[in-house]
Amino acid sequence: MRVEEGVRLSRYTTLGTGGPAGALARPETLAELEQALAWAAERELAVATVGLGSNLLVADDGVDALVLKLGGELGTAEVRGELLVAGGGASNAVALHRARAAGLGGFEFACAIPGTAGGGVWMNAGAYGGEWAAIVERALVVTAEGSGWRTPAELGMRYRHSELGHGQVVAQVEFRLVPRPADEIKARVTELQAQRKAAQPTNKRTFGSVFKNPEHELSAGRMLEACGLKGHRIGGAQISPKHANFIENAGDARSEDAVALMAEARRRAREQFGVDLQHEVELLGPLELPSR
Repeated sequence: MRVEEGVRLSRYTTLGTGGPAGALARPETLAELEQALAWAAERELAVATVGLGSNLLVADDGVDALVLKLGGELGTAEVRGELLVAGGGASNAVALHRARAAGLGGFEFACAIPGTAGGGVWMNAGAYGGEWAAIVERALVVTAEGSGWRTPAELGMRYRHSELGHGQVVAQVEFRLVPRPADEIKARVTELQAQRKAAQPTNKRTFGSVFKNPEHELSAGRMLEACGLKGHRIGGAQISPKHANFIENAGDARSEDAVALMAEARRRAREQFGVDLQHEVELLGPLELPSR
């Protein structure tokens, strides 16, 4: 397994920002993943996984860590009975295709989430009333000390959250699905994709939703829209004119521009609604969102 140095992570993030990784590896098997984690542990390097680069904001100065991009066997998906078994690096699109071909439903909501099976476990991803915690049977988590299967309860999965930390890599996920005619699955996916396209800036470079929805009558997007933030720009980043809970790369954006927009959005939501918005995006490297 080859380890590369100084690879710019802007190539691997959906927003298109981020500096170099101290080291980058692309393990394709469980053995290679274990080897990569041991390599990092020997050098006392932190470990992070990028998935498809969505829900991720990487510091402009880069990150002093071993960054993993899972592929090969760790990026495939197959059906075993009523289980959809996906590698941690398998894209949701590939996993959904396998489920639909086998006539298994329950994963349709994932068509709105441009990420991976493992990334979904990490943040308990969800959309349109569905979430990972409701369909995950168990996940194989690998660390430098070893590996083991964990249930959603053992993973501490709750709204857009799990207890997993850096250095704990989801290598495989088992989803418990239900039989459903393939044409019904296809129709539901078509419906959800149309809803997403109508409401979100799907043709722009974003990292996905910025903030978690608060316990409030307004969603984060509606709240920020009411604060007059649609189209607000700092540097090369702007809050989407289409949906205020998305930040777009409007041209040569830097991660620090996105962080500045997030800080301004939090300030306005606090002043106007008394709500402290919590960011959904994962911050990687020396990035910090002001608490006040």
